[in-house]
Amino acid sequence: MSGREISMDLSTTADERVVLDSTNLPRIFTKLHRMLYKDKKDTWHMFRILNGSSYEKEVILRILMDYADPLVFIPVLYKEEGPDSCFLACNCRAAIEKLIIRSGLALEIPNGPSLQLQIVLGYAPITELRLNMQDILIKVIEKRFDANKKHLNLSNYHKDTDLYDIIFCPLSRQRILQYVINTVRSALPFVKSINLSHNELNSLKAFQLGHSPSLVRLDLRHNKIAHLIDLENLQSLKLQEVLLDQNPLCDGYHDELAYINDIRAVLPTIQKLDGVVLGPPGLPRIKRNFLTKPENYNLADQFVRYYFTTYDGEDRSNLKGLYHINASFSLTSTYLPAQSTSNTARLTEYTMESRNLLKLSDYSKNLKLLYHGPDDILATISKLPRSEHDPFSFTVDLVESDYGVVITVCGVFREPTMIKSPLIRSFCRVFVLVKVGHRQFQIINEMVHIKNATTKEVQTSFRRLQSMNPVGLTESDREQMAEIFSKITEMNIRWSTKCLEESKWNITDALTVFTELYKSSKIPPEAFLK
Repeated sequence: MSGREISMDLSTTADERVVLDSTNLPRIFTKLHRMLYKDKKDTWHMFRILNGSSYEKEVILRILMDYADPLVFIPVLYKEEGPDSCFLACNCRAAIEKLIIRSGLALEIPNGPSLQLQIVLGYAPITELRLNMQDILIKVIEKRFDANKKHLNLSNYHKDTDLYDIIFCPLSRQRILQYVINTVRSALPFVKSINLSHNELNSLKAFQLGHSPSLVRLDLRHNKIAHLIDLENLQSLKLQEVLLDQNPLCDGYHDELAYINDIRAVLPTIQKLDGVVLGPPGLPRIKRNFLTKPENYNLADQFVRYYFTTYDGEDRSNLKGLYHINASFSLTSTYLPAQSTSNTARLTEYTMESRNLLKLSDYSKNLKLLYHGPDDILATISKLPRSEHDPFSFTVDLVESDYGVVITVCGVFREPTMIKSPLIRSFCRVFVLVKVGHRQFQIINEMVHIKNATTKEVQTSFRRLQSMNPVGLTESDREQMAEIFSKITEMNIRWSTKCLEESKWNITDALTVFTELYKSSKIPPEAFLK
């Protein structure tokens, strides 16, 4: 039965109806219970909110449900009539009694005047409006189930187009969630994944009785789960993946390891949390970059981008403004054990400037190889071979103090040469930056270590072409980019390729789009199925 087939134009005689409002409530309050239960047969009751059209439907209905909580109260056929709004409800005599006692038929609206409520008891017999709410709820559940992926999408459940105009049943209500979960348990015993995001859930007691053994993934993002103890209701599920982003529970943690350990203590079977594969218990998750605070991302990005772009440019003296007048610089370089020292692997240009105290044969060079001031530093780095860094190989750590920041950058670069295969080196540069103004910094100390790249570093370096210029990309190039994007995002190849195509193979734009969609729970679960 669709919303267009349902009407509130129901016929009963005026004598069969009892109208309750704030004017007659004091007079009949003592008779309220007897009036509600005088007829054993249940009927439709009509609720009218005076001046209710001035407010959103959800605002009014959630307030009414709060008054009736924890009893079942399900509004149907909500509509606006001029300045007022109205709806029907049945099987709710106890809820009506609680609602009246708590509200006095005056609805308190946040930041607004109270609204008067009228209730017409016995508005129409049940037979006048045959509305099978159970069938409607089941049909919506079946529509949202993907049998191929065994995934059930209950995100924003009450706003489903086949539900919203007929029945208002938000899953934030414990009884409603319990009913839906019980229905899923019996009707879809083989479901593997359930998305319950964007439902304002503040309790998970509906899962206390467990679920089918096949359920391994639960998406609870963008809800109101506030306490770790709430997750104990999930212990019988044996979940492998849980998503909890954008819940008050997450806001209470400032240490990722503590967050992971606490969740694991409650749900020991999980292998993936908030889209991240977890390592062995007790160990922090490996991060590519460590930047302490979100506001440091821009600082690290601007510094690294400017420094290495300029360093790889035609004139390294353009870096002069970055160095403090009292800056110092040192370089070390060494061969890995058993590494070749052939012409393509020699580090002569770097070892000549190396201040490795363990290998210095002439300690008089100890001070000579420690350079001071911008002029000496720039003269030294300008003598080093030309370079081209691979920014996709970079790992960046930033630690902040009251006096400045320490930025550590590791990665690979190559030396452009006339030979067929460029020389690929591995590096680690540690910059100590001192504050010289508000959010302004200069390098006070720089230490560089350079060695030949390992075989693995050579194999993975410079594989990504400049995504800003996709012209000329071969099919093999695109496949490599999709594989790399898949590893970064953990999406499968098909969805990684799709995201790159829509971003015109600009990997930076693709990652930005992915991050925004992931935060708003708009990426379907099938994107992560390998």
